[in-house]
Amino acid sequence: MRKIWAVFIAAVMALTFFGCTKDGGNYDADIIADALNSELQFGEELEKSTQEAAYSIYGVDSSLCTKAAFYAGSSATADEIAVFNCVDDSARQTVADAVQARIDYLREGYGSYGPDQVPKIDSASVITKGNTVIICICENSDAVQGVIDSASNK
Repeated sequence: MRKIWAVFIAAVMALTFFGCTKDGGNYDADIIADALNSELQFGEELEKSTQEAAYSIYGVDSSLCTKAAFYAGSSATADEIAVFNCVDDSARQTVADAVQARIDYLREGYGSYGPDQVPKIDSASVITKGNTVIICICENSDAVQGVIDSASNK
């Protein structure tokens, strides 16, 4: 009987330990997007938009994600934040491809009428963890990972 209890307690402890990772090791889209928006430097104030806007702008089928968060400014700057919590590895790859297509689209568009934005687009932070895909185009892209790490540990 003691062995059964020992195995049971060990199993509960293991589930508790592994169950503590946020969303299976993924980042929470809203928490990360909010932290990036509040802690990084942007050329203008970004406004939070809907998940549907994120899916539409990035050309992502909403069935590929459980959640998305999106911030953007006016078209005066290329600054934006998008975080997608994808349903699986295949969806993550599809969303990552869509993010790269968005970067290419922005580079082409701003290359014509806002060339000062192109270096910022070229240094965009694209980060994946688990099935989460994050893109952040901002003034200080070198600080993005630190903000994400700090926000995900709260």
